Amino acid sequence: MSTVIHIEQLSKSFVRNDQEIAVLRNMNLDIESGSFVVIAGPSGCGKTTLLNIVAGLLPPSSGAVYYKGAPISGPRLEVGYLTQKDTLMPWRSVERNVEMPLEIRGVAAPERRRRAAEFIRLVGLAGFEKLYPHELSGGMLRRASLARMLVTMPETLLLDEPFAALDAQLRLELQNELLSLWSRQRSSVLFVTHDLEEAILLGDRVLVLGAGGRIIADEPVTLPRPRDVFHIRFRPEFTSLHRRLWDALMESRSQVQRQEVKL
Repeated sequence: MSTVIHIEQLSKSFVRNDQEIAVLRNMNLDIESGSFVVIAGPSGCGKTTLLNIVAGLLPPSSGAVYYKGAPISGPRLEVGYLTQKDTLMPWRSVERNVEMPLEIRGVAAPERRRRAAEFIRLVGLAGFEKLYPHELSGGMLRRASLARMLVTMPETLLLDEPFAALDAQLRLELQNELLSLWSRQRSSVLFVTHDLEEAILLGDRVLVLGAGGRIIADEPVTLPRPRDVFHIRFRPEFTSLHRRLWDALMESRSQVQRQEVKL
């Protein structure tokens, strides 16, 4: 497969209390087209910072990120980004929120409505199109945000802990929903989580980041697809991979804690 995202010697620092804090240091990474790559690690290891740079929302301090060979200098229409927090417009209904990316692109109203209705149905919100964000549950907000991201059928999806705030049952339902949608489109996915079970359930490949964005583990996930997120965790391969990733995560947490002590 070809490389869709190429990260080369990427570093990012912030200044806090007149002190420079390096969040990412000389990171190198390639993401293959059509793959589902999950990045795991504790808070403070640079996961969200990395996604913001790949999304074109944050400039690197040094190094570069390339999308299909071209340096990223700002947001790209081919890339969809689902952040941790819901960003639906409170004055727009579900259908009008989902239509918004198409409206920005100048798609005619009848086609906008048709495509919005299709993706609202795909995420299980048919019948709730006229509701406003304040009338939705947490799970429905996530579904609506997912539909809005997917409606333009982006080539690449960036997802930053999209299900972290949901209860366990709803999280499993939306993980299954995401896998089903991904299997239809085969977009390239970069998915951030702190949950190792989620990482293994979803990914083709799991990276564990340590302090400064150092890659501590890079494990392929060989579990067969399509995956049933409700039952696949009981397979012995799942248990073995989870153990290796857990050890890497513990090392990562120790690194991040030592870094915080120094600060």
